[in-house]
Amino acid sequence: MIGVVLAGGASTRFGGAPKGLALLKGRAMALYVADILGTLCDRVLIEAPRAAGYEALGLPLVHAAPEHAGKGPLAAIAAGLAASGEDDRVAFAPCDMPLLTAEIYRRLIEARGVGAYARTPQGVEPLVAVLSAGLRPQLLTALKDASLPRTHAVLDAAGARAVDFANVAAFANVNEPADLSRIEAMLGT
Repeated sequence: MIGVVLAGGASTRFGGAPKGLALLKGRAMALYVADILGTLCDRVLIEAPRAAGYEALGLPLVHAAPEHAGKGPLAAIAAGLAASGEDDRVAFAPCDMPLLTAEIYRRLIEARGVGAYARTPQGVEPLVAVLSAGLRPQLLTALKDASLPRTHAVLDAAGARAVDFANVAAFANVNEPADLSRIEAMLGT
């Protein structure tokens, strides 16, 4: 199984700067997420736009296909699935959720089937997922749609299922620079 850190977002609430490169306790936030995936995955990649600065982190990069530019998380997930073997599973994590845990991914792996994604009392978290590479054709079909469907709707239609998690704190994310200090406090020393 490979892990893919999703770092391709526009980061509009973050002033357009790549969120995953923001320093959290002196370290790029994307590396915290990569560490989590690295506990369960044979290798970890970062999905990000070309020349966004993630090259400096030393992890292999994958990029959404040019024809999927601007199509958001579905394009990123399709790129991650393309980087895996045909029968592999891929663990996905957004670069702005450094409090995720290996236990979350163990539960998603246990869900079996074509894939699973997280759901908390605050809503669905389809970017926290373990998906079969076999889902890629369904994602590519959805990416052709002029009105791009929501990520969880595409995953649901492809047979993935939501797995419930009660601990919403593990899914805390960084949306704007002010959130960094809140997340740092949650990380502790």
